[in-house]
Amino acid sequence: MSAQTAAAEGTKDTTDPTGAKEGKKPNPHGMTDIQVLVFIVCAMATMTLALLDGSIISSAVLPIVRDLDPAHGIDRFPWLITAYLLAATAAQPLYGRLSDSYGPRRIYLGALAAFLAGSALCATAHSLTQLIVFRAVQGLGGGGLMSMTLIVIATLYPPKSRAGRSNAGGALIAAGLIAGPMIGGPLSENLSWRWIFLLNVPLAGLALAGVAWALRLPVKGTRQKVDILGSALIAAATCALLLGVKAYGDQHSFSGPVLPYFYGGLLMAGAFVARQLKAADPLMPLTLFKDKVFRPAAILQFAGGFALLSLPVFLINYLNIVKGVSLDAVGLHLIPLAVGVVLVFIGWGKIIVRTGRCKAVLVATTATATVAVAGLGLTVADGPVWQFDALLLLLGVGLGGVTQIALFMTQSAAPADQLGVVTTTSRFATMLGTTIGGTVLGAVLSSRFASAADASGVKDPDAAAAQLAGLDPARRHVVTDAFAHATGTLLLTAAGLLLLALVTALLMRDVDVNTAADGQADGASAEEPADATTQEPAQEAAPQSEEDDEDARTDAEHPLPHALHPHGAAGLGADGSGSRGAGRRAA
Repeated sequence: MSAQTAAAEGTKDTTDPTGAKEGKKPNPHGMTDIQVLVFIVCAMATMTLALLDGSIISSAVLPIVRDLDPAHGIDRFPWLITAYLLAATAAQPLYGRLSDSYGPRRIYLGALAAFLAGSALCATAHSLTQLIVFRAVQGLGGGGLMSMTLIVIATLYPPKSRAGRSNAGGALIAAGLIAGPMIGGPLSENLSWRWIFLLNVPLAGLALAGVAWALRLPVKGTRQKVDILGSALIAAATCALLLGVKAYGDQHSFSGPVLPYFYGGLLMAGAFVARQLKAADPLMPLTLFKDKVFRPAAILQFAGGFALLSLPVFLINYLNIVKGVSLDAVGLHLIPLAVGVVLVFIGWGKIIVRTGRCKAVLVATTATATVAVAGLGLTVADGPVWQFDALLLLLGVGLGGVTQIALFMTQSAAPADQLGVVTTTSRFATMLGTTIGGTVLGAVLSSRFASAADASGVKDPDAAAAQLAGLDPARRHVVTDAFAHATGTLLLTAAGLLLLALVTALLMRDVDVNTAADGQADGASAEEPADATTQEPAQEAAPQSEEDDEDARTDAEHPLPHALHPHGAAGLGADGSGSRGAGRRAA
C-alpha cells in the first residue's frame, strides 16, 4: 500500500461524519440523530395530512352545502373532490422532473407550502365556487406531499433499510382509512366544517419549519431543464380525460360533453407522446416503459388504484345503506381493513429484509387481494357480518401490499438520477387508476342498482341513503337488497381486473434489493461534487484527439443520462449507443 493511499484512507476514516468506524449505524447524509428524528416525524405528519384530506371532506357534505350553497350545493359538491384530484393527479409528472432537476428537498418544501396555503384559503372561503378553486390549490400541494415524502425517504435510505421501516407507513395508511370518516362528520357538525382545513395549518406549518431545518440532501451536480410544454400537455390531457370519465359517470352514456372530453384528452396525450420523443430532457421518458420492472409495475399501480384504493368509499356506503351503520360509527367497522394494512406492511418489510427479494411478496399480496375482493363480491349480498369482517382483513392485506410493493420495486431498481420521475410516474398511474376506478365502478353500481330497485321508485344509489328512512318496510327491503347485489357486481368487476394484475405480477422480473442498493449508492455519490484530492494528475491523462476534445465539450454541455433514457441530446447513450457511439465503436 502506498503512502498516498494510506493517507487517503486515513483521511476518509477521520472525516466520516456517519460514525461508521465506531460501528454506529450511519445517519443518512451526515444528518444528526435529532435531525433524522425531526424529519421522520414531519414526514409522517405530512403523509397523514395527505391521506386524511382525500377522505375527510366527504363526511362533511351537509354542513358545507348548508353554509355555502343551500340551493345547488348538493349537485356541485362533487367538484370539491374532483378539483383536488384533478390538480393532484395532473401535477404528478412535473413533481418528478422538478425533483430530479432541483433536488427533492426544495420541491418537498414547495409542495408543503402550497398545501399550507391552499388549506388556509379553503378555511376562509365564502362561496362554494371559491372553495372549489381553493381545493385545486390545495390539491397542487397535496399531490406532492405523498410523492415527495416517498422520494425523499428513498433518497435517504437504501432499499433494504426502507423495507425495514415500512411498518410506520402501514400504520399511517390504516389510521387514514379509519380517522377520515370518523372525525370529518363530528368535527363539522359540532364545531365547523372550516376546522377540517384549519387543522392542517398549524400541522403543516410546523412540518414545513421542521423539514427546512432537519433535512439535508446532496447538492445536484447537474441541473436538467424542465419541459414546460410537456408539463402543460400532460396536465391538459389528464384533466380532459378525468373530466370525460366524470361526465360519463354522471350520464352513464357517451353523449353530450363526454366525447369532446375524451377526444380532446386523447389528442393532448398524443401531442405529449410526440413531445417526449423529441425533447432533450423529457418530463416522462418513454424509455421507462421499456424497463422490465417499471412497465409491469405501472400496470399494477393503475390496477391497484382502480380495483383496491377506490373500494373503501363503496364499502362505507354499503355499511351505511345495507347494514344500517351510521357514518359516525362506520370507521369502527373498517378496523379489520386497517389491521390487514398494518400486518402486511410489517410482514413484507421483514420478508424483504431477510431474503432481499420482492416478487414473492408482490404475488402473494396480489393473490390475497383478488381472493378477498372476489369473496366480498360473492357473499356481500347475504353473508354474515363476521365473514364480511374476515374478508375486509384480507382486503387490507392486498390494499396495503399491491401498489406499495410495486412502487418499492420500481424505486429500488431506479437509478438515483431517475428516482423522482420514476416515483411520481408510478404515483400518477395509481392516482389515475383510483379516479377512473371510482367513476367506472360507480357507473357499474348505478346501472345494476337502477335495474334491481326499479320497483321501489329509487333509481339513484347516491340518493338511496337519504330516501331510505321515508320508505315503507317492503320498499326499503327492495332498496337495500338491490344495493347489496349492485355492490356485489361492482366488487366482482374489480376482482376481474385484479386477476389480470395477478398475471402481471407473476410475469414481472424480480428485484434484488442488495444489488439495487449498491447501484443507487453509486448513482448518489456521482451527484456530489468530486473531491479534488481524488483527481488524477494532468500529466497522467491520455492524449486526446480534436474529435475527442469536441466530444468531451459536447458531453459537458449535455451530461449523459442513465440507460433508462439512453439517447441524450449529445447523441451518445450510456451504453455506447447513438450516432456518435456508433462512430466510436467503428473506430
